[in-house]
Amino acid sequence: MINSALVGVLALMGGGTWYALHPSTASADSASTVRTATVATGDVKATISASGNLTAATTASEKFSTSGTIASIAVSVGQVVTAGQVLATLDPTDAQNTVTQAQAAVNTAVQQRTTANLQLTAAQQSLAEARTALATTVTSTDPVTKAVTTSTKGTQSQVTSAEAQVSSATGQVDQANAQVTSAEATLATATAALAGTTLTASIPGTVTAVNGAVGDSSGGSSSAASSSSSSSTGSSSGLVTIADASSMTVSAAFAEADAAKLSVGQVADVTFPAVSGVTATAKVTAIAPTGTTTNSVVTYPATITLDSVPAGVRLGQTADVSVTTASASGVLYLPSQAVTVGAADGSGTTSGTVTLVGSDGSQTLTQVVVGVQGDSTTQIVSGVKAGDKALISLDTAIGTTTTTTLGGFGGGGGGFGNRTGGFGAARGGAAG
Repeated sequence: MINSALVGVLALMGGGTWYALHPSTASADSASTVRTATVATGDVKATISASGNLTAATTASEKFSTSGTIASIAVSVGQVVTAGQVLATLDPTDAQNTVTQAQAAVNTAVQQRTTANLQLTAAQQSLAEARTALATTVTSTDPVTKAVTTSTKGTQSQVTSAEAQVSSATGQVDQANAQVTSAEATLATATAALAGTTLTASIPGTVTAVNGAVGDSSGGSSSAASSSSSSSTGSSSGLVTIADASSMTVSAAFAEADAAKLSVGQVADVTFPAVSGVTATAKVTAIAPTGTTTNSVVTYPATITLDSVPAGVRLGQTADVSVTTASASGVLYLPSQAVTVGAADGSGTTSGTVTLVGSDGSQTLTQVVVGVQGDSTTQIVSGVKAGDKALISLDTAIGTTTTTTLGGFGGGGGGFGNRTGGFGAARGGAAG
């Protein structure tokens, strides 16, 4: 008696719950156990789901560009910084000495170049004078013989010697110019090294890691910013890591079958288990070209970028992503259990059948054209009209949920555990 009463109570609860969830989408004749759904107008959506963690769309691993000993660290984890803000400094003593020496070398090279140019100018002037003398003729008359003699004021050997001096001075100027160029390059390197003793933020954001302390040695290398959609994911290998939390992404791993439905630009809805009631819209911005195999299961990572960051969420939190792979708005639809979907023809049109139930209870198998096959409902492109009644088949392929498993409470054939109705039916739970 107690067991029988318990079964009765549970059956009443199950049936009452089903009708509370589906007050207007289905009907049942308790005498005939016929379950029907009404063709309605609304939205149909197909989605795939995955989970991941929130990450910043852009991160920067800030490193000193020169080597030295850390003299100061001006930030701490959690601090918000702006682009260009000083993060840390190295002891600048050695770098400053190098700059001083490099500047002195430049000054010396410039002075040597000035001297070389002066020497070249003097040699060029001597050459000009020698050439003028060679071109100048002098006429003299012998007082005894009265013979007239013509000669040049200068000699060819004087010109040749002057040309050699010009060539030598030109070489010295070229050498002095090269020395100046080399010294200036050394000074530029030293100046950059001195500037590199001050580490500044390359992006605005929040400090997520400080990997060092005053007195530690720092090896010289360049800082690097990375995007979550790039092949580099960024790391905390720098002295200071900054995350720009103004834009966030979710890196979610999708099942192999679902990944085939993904494409960049698809919209997604994101929820956060740790923050009740908070949701965000997003878009698929990147899909990995190769899968990852874990325990013989292949998944494909995809980057989902939030349209805006909702209040209350934090980096690293779990995010559940639902990507819309197909949708239709303002269309005729039926629960998926009422539609038998066939194959697509050469033009891509998918056919199917539904069993329409007349007002007199008659049943007519009807050919339809199927549109979007949603998670729990299916779009009917043609073959039915709004208000038509369609038979629910418990053996029709069901979507990812049981929310459209339609049926009456304890249908005509149904006792406990009966396939077509009643508590514990083969599909759909109470009155499934």
